Amino acid sequence: MPTTREQLRRMVAERKAPPRGFAWGELMEALEQMSDAARNRAMNPLGDEDVGVLVDLLAQRGRLPLRGQPPIPHSMPPEELVQFRVLKILEQAGRLDTIRDSLERLNREPGSPALRGLARQLLHRLEGEEEA
Repeated sequence: MPTTREQLRRMVAERKAPPRGFAWGELMEALEQMSDAARNRAMNPLGDEDVGVLVDLLAQRGRLPLRGQPPIPHSMPPEELVQFRVLKILEQAGRLDTIRDSLERLNREPGSPALRGLARQLLHRLEGEEEA
């Protein structure tokens, strides 16, 4: 049986989600694995395939078919929480250049203040890097 990370890759490549959707805990675990890879760039860098998954998750506005509900109530809807995690991972990986359009969209659209604030912060950082 493919891992959640492999299922995410397949979903991006084939534009088809798994028939049963994703379990919230498994989705968060796959994102954590990608976060670990982004933090440990020298030893185990985040691959282009995973970056593609993350960029696609942002393009889909974090909307994934979920199996069940997130177990813990959160101040953000699940879609925004997924986007927040994705932004943090891409920041850690140094791949903000791949999501300029998404950062601009998140900065403009209504949503959670935390998500909008992170998008604004990363957009400013990206603009500063481009000026340098």
